[in-house]
Amino acid sequence: MDNQNLTGFFNSLNSEEVLKDFIKSKVKENLYLEFKQKQDSRNGNLDENDKFNFSKALSGFANSGGGVLIWGIETRKKDESAKRLKTINEVDNFIRQLKSSLLNSVQPFVDNVRIEKIEKTKSKNRGYVKCLIPFSDKTPHRALLAGRDYYKRSTEGFYRLTHYDLEDMFGRRQKPLLVLITDLINYKETNPEIRAINFAFRNDGRAIAKYFGFFCKFDDNIELTGSPDRSIQDVSKINDNKPAISYSDNINVIHPTNIVRNLGSINFKKKDKTKKIEGVITYYCDGMLAKTENLTFD
Repeated sequence: MDNQNLTGFFNSLNSEEVLKDFIKSKVKENLYLEFKQKQDSRNGNLDENDKFNFSKALSGFANSGGGVLIWGIETRKKDESAKRLKTINEVDNFIRQLKSSLLNSVQPFVDNVRIEKIEKTKSKNRGYVKCLIPFSDKTPHRALLAGRDYYKRSTEGFYRLTHYDLEDMFGRRQKPLLVLITDLINYKETNPEIRAINFAFRNDGRAIAKYFGFFCKFDDNIELTGSPDRSIQDVSKINDNKPAISYSDNINVIHPTNIVRNLGSINFKKKDKTKKIEGVITYYCDGMLAKTENLTFD
């Protein structure tokens, strides 16, 4: 399951009824799903056992293909299937403490973790917690609060990485990791009808990024009017006449520093000024898995 499908599954966990269906269907833990009970569900404190389990899950899922951790479900020992719901009191406080512990639970820090509440029906103070832990480009991650070990996920649960696993992971770390940076530009003084979106990359990896680029599709709320420096191509005509742009660079490279490389901008007119601008962008470079992100500009 890739990060996009994992996000879809995470978003579908939107009510207590969904969790009740897990109990009825005896849903089992799997490669991408882990159930956990809070050590003491009577309060929202992050107890030692909770810290251990959270640190272990962050390391294990991030070092593997990502996954979803759900707090508030008891499992059967024989097959790790969902047995009963264990509602957490002071659930908002528990979420705050989970978020605060992200910095000291794993090393290096796992990016883009989402921690959200699933409310118990007719109760705002009680509920369950879902955690989306995506696959990481910064592996391996050490579980600082779970024996300072490195973990990985299998169909049988989390397991400690062997020396050979670690040797292989550390050997693969010399790779680029592009971070997308976008800015909305307003030409209020010169041309208030025209706006622009500027695109840039930063390389947070450990190797040079080459053969990099992106492809972006927008909703129908904008009319593209060209790139000022002609660096970004309007490819709407070959994409069902829907607003779409592309960029590629097969000559230059981006070194692994904190220096941001500007790629260029695309001008546009907004059709409905009351609506947001939305799009989906996929960007890539040699040696890095392509990444897809949603863009929203207000």
